[in-house]
Amino acid sequence: MTAIVRLLFLAVALVCPPAFAAEGNFSDANALGRWITYYYSNPEPHRVAEAIRAASSQGFMKNGQKAPPFIGFIAGVMSKNPSIAQSLAEQLTSLPEVGQPVLILGVWYSAYPEAKPLLERLTKSMPKHKEMIDHLLANGRPSLLELPLEQGPWVLDALWGNFMATGDDAPVARIISALPWVNVRGDVSRLLVGGAARWSLISNAIQHKPVMTTCRKELTSQPKEVTDVLREVIAEAEKDMKEGKTQ
Repeated sequence: MTAIVRLLFLAVALVCPPAFAAEGNFSDANALGRWITYYYSNPEPHRVAEAIRAASSQGFMKNGQKAPPFIGFIAGVMSKNPSIAQSLAEQLTSLPEVGQPVLILGVWYSAYPEAKPLLERLTKSMPKHKEMIDHLLANGRPSLLELPLEQGPWVLDALWGNFMATGDDAPVARIISALPWVNVRGDVSRLLVGGAARWSLISNAIQHKPVMTTCRKELTSQPKEVTDVLREVIAEAEKDMKEGKTQ
């Protein structure tokens, strides 16, 4: 899992309960991290544009490794709030050029039904990314949940960002499906993704009750190669919680 999820979405949350998550000024990185981490528990869609702009101003869009959680987050907010999707996108066209791909991919991977015409309109506001938008529009539109996990840990980060926005089971279940890769041999890419999936599930199961609930629920539906590792994840998270440890 990349540094942004580890340090912003998780570490910040360790010292602050969910009830405090909505407080604070987004110019403060800790307040921003708390708000995003527990957004699903107290959604404030009217503040999302402000939060994303603050993240951009704090440098989270400059490094490609830090951007994926925000892609998933934007996609999740738009999926849950289609009535504000166009307004949100229009507000975020003011992002610096380096951060605009986060918006583009957030729209593209959302479940917003009008994503294609929305991106076509946004081309006028982001002309330097016309080639990127045209490429997306010329190809099939996968959902975030359909992205191949083999593409790397960035997909996991995007899925966690999506969970933070929605609280849904689906992105967590998708991450769980990568667990067998912790035992793969001869495929470094899959081994890396499997290890990141395992670590991030333990960490988030400790911090978020819905994640632990999903992990336990998936024990009844996943194949044995998944549940063998998933039981280890649950056991380690439960042990750390009893001992008062955090990841």
